[in-house]
Amino acid sequence: MKTFRLIGMALLAVVMCMNFTSCSDDEEEQGETYSIEGTWLLQSSKGYIENGNDKNTWDESYPDLQETKLEVTKNSNGKYTFKEYYFQDGSNSWENDPFTYYPTLSGTTLTVTPHIMDCWDTAEIKSLDKTKLVLECVGDDGNENWYTLDTYVRAK
Repeated sequence: MKTFRLIGMALLAVVMCMNFTSCSDDEEEQGETYSIEGTWLLQSSKGYIENGNDKNTWDESYPDLQETKLEVTKNSNGKYTFKEYYFQDGSNSWENDPFTYYPTLSGTTLTVTPHIMDCWDTAEIKSLDKTKLVLECVGDDGNENWYTLDTYVRAK
C-alpha cells in the first residue's frame, strides 16, 4: 500500500509540474513596433472643415500618390519635425518650400504647441506598420474647426 501511495504522490507531482510549465507560455506576444520616421505619401483623405453653420466635407483618394509628401524626422525628447510638400501639377514635381511644424509624440498622440494656423492641433496614430500610416487629425483656429483621417504609404 505504501508503494501505491508513493507512486501516486510521484505521479501527482509530475502532473502538477507539467501543468505549471505549460501555463508559462500563455502570455501574449508583443507585436513588432515601427517608427513614424521616414517619407510618407498621401494615399487618401477624408474629413471636414466647419465654419459656423457651413460644413465642407471630402473623401478623396490619390492612387498616383502625387498629392502630399510628408517627411518625418525625430529630433529629441519625443519632438519631431514634419515637412509637408505639395505636388505641383504645372512643374510635375514637389514644391521646394515645405510647410514645417514640430509636434511632440506622447504614446500615440502627436500635439502641435503652440497652435499654428492651418495645422492640426492633435493627431492620433490610428495605425502604423512597415508600409502604412493612418493619422486622425483635429484642429481649431477659433473660426474654423476640422477633422481629417489621412492614410499614407511609405515612399520606396
